[in-house]
Amino acid sequence: MPSPLNKGKITLTMTKTKQIEQTRERWHLASVATDDVKALSDALGIEFLLAKILLARNIGNGDSEAVNLFLNPPEELISDYSGVTSAVELEKTVERISRAIKKREKIVVNGDPDADGISGACVLVSGLEFLGADVSYNFPVRCREGHGLQVRIIDEAKEAGATLIITTDCGSKDISAAAYAKTQGLDVIVTDHHILGKELPDVYAFVNPNMVEGDTYFKTLAGAGVSYKVMLAVFDEMGQELPQSLNEFMLAVSTLGTLSDRMSLLNPMNRVMVSKGVEAIKGTHWEGLKAIKKVCRVDDKNLRPRQLSRSIIPRLNAPGRIGDPSKGIPDSTLVVDLLLTGTGEANAAKAASLSQIFMDIVNLEKEKKNEQEKSDHEKSEMQREALSSAASVDDINEQRKFMTNKIEEEIEALVEEQVDLTKEHIVIVQGKNWNSGVIGIDTDRLKERHLRPAIIITKYDNNDYVRGSVRSIPNINMYDIVDKANDLFEAKHGCQLFKMEVMSSDGDAQLVNAFGGHAQACGFSMHYKDVPEFIELVREQEKLIAEDKWGYHYDIIAKLPISQVGPKLLSQLDKIGPYGQRFEFPTFYLQGCLLSTGTAFGNKYQEFHKPHVNFRVIENQKKQVNVAPKEFEAVGFGLWEKFCAMRSNLDPNMKFDVIFTIEQDQKRRGQQRGVNIRLNVLDIRQSGDNVDSFMEPAQSEED
Repeated sequence: MPSPLNKGKITLTMTKTKQIEQTRERWHLASVATDDVKALSDALGIEFLLAKILLARNIGNGDSEAVNLFLNPPEELISDYSGVTSAVELEKTVERISRAIKKREKIVVNGDPDADGISGACVLVSGLEFLGADVSYNFPVRCREGHGLQVRIIDEAKEAGATLIITTDCGSKDISAAAYAKTQGLDVIVTDHHILGKELPDVYAFVNPNMVEGDTYFKTLAGAGVSYKVMLAVFDEMGQELPQSLNEFMLAVSTLGTLSDRMSLLNPMNRVMVSKGVEAIKGTHWEGLKAIKKVCRVDDKNLRPRQLSRSIIPRLNAPGRIGDPSKGIPDSTLVVDLLLTGTGEANAAKAASLSQIFMDIVNLEKEKKNEQEKSDHEKSEMQREALSSAASVDDINEQRKFMTNKIEEEIEALVEEQVDLTKEHIVIVQGKNWNSGVIGIDTDRLKERHLRPAIIITKYDNNDYVRGSVRSIPNINMYDIVDKANDLFEAKHGCQLFKMEVMSSDGDAQLVNAFGGHAQACGFSMHYKDVPEFIELVREQEKLIAEDKWGYHYDIIAKLPISQVGPKLLSQLDKIGPYGQRFEFPTFYLQGCLLSTGTAFGNKYQEFHKPHVNFRVIENQKKQVNVAPKEFEAVGFGLWEKFCAMRSNLDPNMKFDVIFTIEQDQKRRGQQRGVNIRLNVLDIRQSGDNVDSFMEPAQSEED
């Protein structure tokens, strides 16, 4: 239904892009039979609202035993590695790694330069070092080399005398690089979780859950989760017991990889691993993890997976996105250095001392300077390295924010020039000289801003190959669309569409595979002359998808009275966590609220571009009472413009509907009247007379 604002006195200037963006939004309320909810609630002994969430998400098809398995997955799933790859490949893997350890061969871990690859590298390196291996680690320079098994890393491994390379979170499609490693006399073991290509790389052993037929829990493990299972198998092969502290460290970093790569938390194996991993992060005695928690201001008492996704994980990604050691910018090796600090049994005195060092950190730059001025006898080398690395990671993240927002500003101008949003469901934007390490973030933002799949392609001066990043909405498998484009291109031209040219140490050019990812997120490289045909092929695939598949809406669990919102609700919701990909934290609906005036905020690079908003959501009391109205702090990420439109020239008593998630407000914890709870508002609408009117598509103010 048209917005009531159409009748009013507001003249709101909006671009065509924003008008279309708003008309595509949906508020969709879950419809679940009350009798079914009550039956499940009684069977499991849980609150009515929790049972409704589980039924709305179709957990276990409503079967109480299946739902109970989902809520209480057996811990034995953590130690199970039987389906991490085929039995033959697993046997070859553990045999080769065990032999390398026993013979003191040099091993190089080749990780993908993101939080999942970093986490996987930490798992492998910490486990291998404990078993006595001679192991080092290396990562692609993402801005120049991209992802995966790299020719440069192969050359450097050979020069260092290594005989074995183990990948983590990469390698499944690196056909050319694997063949090159073989010519250099190096064995390669791939540990990965990405979708298999039509041809497998010629490697010593291949660990990928997709090698096993049928549906298994292993198929939605992150790359770090796959590496964790491999290390469990190696420990068993060598007859070594995995120490509890090391196992907790591995689960902690595997959790970071799982959340970063948005792996399914419908999967009981991921659920139990993440649950134990979050607990391990909370109680860690490892200096590196403690340092990064301090820098990211993580509060152990209220730590939940979604807090990790907003705090630690972006910082872990930052060095890999923009790092380039040749330019003096640390890459992903810095993060592994940090996280591995303190491996082994933690020393209580060192842990306490490190906590004290971080206690009063407010300005990281100032602390870095102070750290350099303190004498060696005041702190151990381990403590100083942990602080320095953690602060460096945060600094690099600030550089990443600047790049990301600069690109986003350019993208918004290009959308109107390059995309017809009235006809095209996939937003495809082409730019120049955008940092390939951060365009994934901008692609994700582009998807969210227009509520449809997005592709960003960037061309570079003096380079014939472009880089591309793809993000999708829940109903659309963009990996399949892009992969099909490659198939059609290959059928027509007899060669792969996705490729990239790299140089080996002897100066020979090598063409390597340059496509990989998942249904919701993937990336590629190709020759610039093939871009027009690629876009044409994608548009052809787009037309084959039914119109009703392109919908993207907010799934709302329930309409709540404001009196039900508070710490008790948050505690109840925690009972059926962890939440994450495919089991997202529930969204709720408040009707007929008052909104305070708002304050814009954002990082220093967003001051004039799509800032966020802080405000208060206030109970609308229908009768005069002596009790003050209930109210909550609220934040709306990216909602400043819309908030202003809703509030502009309106009666201060105008009522609004909001949809939101609930979270702990770290800054206000312990103050009065429930302000320790914050609402993360996803959308705002003016309240209508019809209680169900929110289920209709929103209209722009100029319709």
